[in-house]
Amino acid sequence: MIWTGLDIATAVTEALAKRPSSQPIYFLCSTDTESLCHELIHTAELGVDPKHIFTVPNGEIAKNLHTAETIFQWLQESGAMRNALLINVGGGALCDVGGFCAATYMRGITYWNIPTTLLAMVDASVGGKNGINLGHHKNYIGTFQQPERVFVSPHWLNTLPHTELLSGWAEVIKHGVLSGGKQFQQILKPIPAVTDHQTWSGILSWNIKVKSRIVEADFTEQGERKLLNVGHTIGHALESWSHDQQSPIAHGNAVAWGLVLETALACTCAEAPQETEALYHSLKQLVQSMYPPIKYGNMDIPSLMEYIRADKKNQDESLLFSLAFTPGNCKYNCEISAETVVQILQDHVDDGH
Repeated sequence: MIWTGLDIATAVTEALAKRPSSQPIYFLCSTDTESLCHELIHTAELGVDPKHIFTVPNGEIAKNLHTAETIFQWLQESGAMRNALLINVGGGALCDVGGFCAATYMRGITYWNIPTTLLAMVDASVGGKNGINLGHHKNYIGTFQQPERVFVSPHWLNTLPHTELLSGWAEVIKHGVLSGGKQFQQILKPIPAVTDHQTWSGILSWNIKVKSRIVEADFTEQGERKLLNVGHTIGHALESWSHDQQSPIAHGNAVAWGLVLETALACTCAEAPQETEALYHSLKQLVQSMYPPIKYGNMDIPSLMEYIRADKKNQDESLLFSLAFTPGNCKYNCEISAETVVQILQDHVDDGH
C-alpha cells in the first residue's frame, strides 16, 4: 500500500496500530535522516527502544556487503526474528540496502519504506527492487520483494538541497518520457517550489502510478519493466566510471545525461528518425539547462564500455538497451552494436558532459 499526504506521523501511527502489538519494530536511517527519524518517532509517540534504531552512512557508500553485514548483525544482536518489522527512513540508497537486508535476513522479514528524497519517493522506495553494489557495479546483488507499505510526503522535500532535488528530478524526466502527453509537457517546465505541496502531490502521484503500473505488469523484470531502465545503461556506466575517477557524480545527474546519450542511440535505429531527433534535441536542451556537465574524454570510452557491457540487461555478447523514440513510445531489448555505442560516446566527448 502506498500512502501520500502531509501528516505522515499520523499515517504511520494508524498503520502501526493495525499491526500485532507483539511485533517488534526496527528503524533504519542514514546519517542525514537520523534526526528526521527521531522526530518522526517522537511526533508519532511510538516509544521505540533506542537499540532498535540503527544508522548507516549516507548515499551509495552504504550500498555494499559490509554495510549489509552490519545491519544483519544489529538485527540479530537486537533479537529480531521473522516477525520483526523494519522501517527504512531515508533516500534511495538507504531504501535499497534496507529493503535488501529485510528481504534476506532470516529469509525475509516485513519492511516499510518512508522515503525522504525525491529520488526515493518516485523511484527507489516503490517497486520492490532492492540491492547493493558489487564494487562499482550498480545493484549487482539484490532481490525482488515489495515493501508492505510506503509513506510518501512532499513535506520532506523542504529538507533537501537543490542538488538532491535535481537528482530525483531525473527520474521524473524519465517517467515523463515514458508517459508522453501531459506528463512529458510537465517535465519541460521549471521544477516547482518545494513549498508548493499541492503541485508536488500531483507530481508524486503520477510518477508513482507510472512506475506501479509497469511493476504490476512485470514484477521480476522479464519484459515491460525493463522500460524503467531508459537512460540507465549509459547513466550507470557514467556513475560507476566517476567513482573510478574518485570524483563521484550524483545518480540523477548520470541518468539525466544517460537519457540524452541513449536517445542519440535511438536516433540510429528509429523508424521515424525526425521525431526521435526532435526528442533528442528537447532532452539535450533540457538537461544542459539543469544539470552540470559530465566530462569524459576519448581515453575514458574503453572504461565506459566495460561498464556498459556489464549491464544486467545484456544477454551473452548482445548489448540490449531500453530506448525512447518519441514521448510515450519506448521499447526494451533494443540491440545496439558496440561500434554504434562507441561512436555515440565519441560524438559527445566535446559536448561538455
